[in-house]
Amino acid sequence: MNIQLVVPTKGCVNNCPFCCSKMHDSPYETKFNAIELEKRIKYAVMRNIDTCVLTGTGEVLQNKLFLEKLYEIFDKMDHPFPNIEIQTTGVMLFDKQTLINGKTGNEFDVYPNLTLLKKLRVNTISLSISDLFSDLNNGYIIGIPNKLQFKLSDAIHYLKDLGFNVRLSLNMLNTFDGIDPKRIFEHAKTLGADQISFKKMYYNNEFEYTQNDWIRDNMCSQKTLNDIKDFIIKNGRHMYTLLFGAKVYSLYGLSTVVVDDCMAVTNTDTQRYIILRENGKLYCHWDDEGSLIF
Repeated sequence: MNIQLVVPTKGCVNNCPFCCSKMHDSPYETKFNAIELEKRIKYAVMRNIDTCVLTGTGEVLQNKLFLEKLYEIFDKMDHPFPNIEIQTTGVMLFDKQTLINGKTGNEFDVYPNLTLLKKLRVNTISLSISDLFSDLNNGYIIGIPNKLQFKLSDAIHYLKDLGFNVRLSLNMLNTFDGIDPKRIFEHAKTLGADQISFKKMYYNNEFEYTQNDWIRDNMCSQKTLNDIKDFIIKNGRHMYTLLFGAKVYSLYGLSTVVVDDCMAVTNTDTQRYIILRENGKLYCHWDDEGSLIF
């Protein structure tokens, strides 16, 4: 189990057509209560939670002030989580500043956002990918602004050089239909990734959101998911089983998992994570205010 710590943001720099969270802004963007956050982090530690996932309804790095204050809490608590991950599409990771060396006069580039993640002791960068084989189409689907576009291969190699683990978190859209699973793994390995996860797209029939319609029209076929699962089971080496039932395999040197229920909707008997939301309170479900823990 992990704690998903939601970084408050006002909207999102991206424009993902499958993201329901973009329909509303966070009213907590400028609020920060260190005491309330510290209490809930302590609760997570007391439950032997060792992994913290930095996530949000927007890009985590849109609120660097929050991250700086969060670092102060982590530092005060002697960095309570040995494993820290960040979920991102990759935008803003490589924002750079060009400085001049005072002695030589030579220019050099620095990447303050990556420096901040290192300061927070982030171990793993989980990149949300909608098209693994086309940077152009991936950016189009996600709605990445032109000035924030990047090449996935360059991004992964640079992150690896800095010592980060890189996970490819694949949104299982129809961009993967008709592609041999072997090709997916070979390409992921060539890119230099350490881990790969296949996330079945989720939609909620109870609400009439345009995002639901888009997901229904663009999610991959069940056959694609079945073919990937069969390939993993046949060719991979089973390593262990997660508490909520998903199995982790080693395949092509990649830690591999298929996530059927990323919102933890169908399997409610086993608690997969707790969520520290923008209001500083803990929940056990993303889409239900009645799941408040405290």
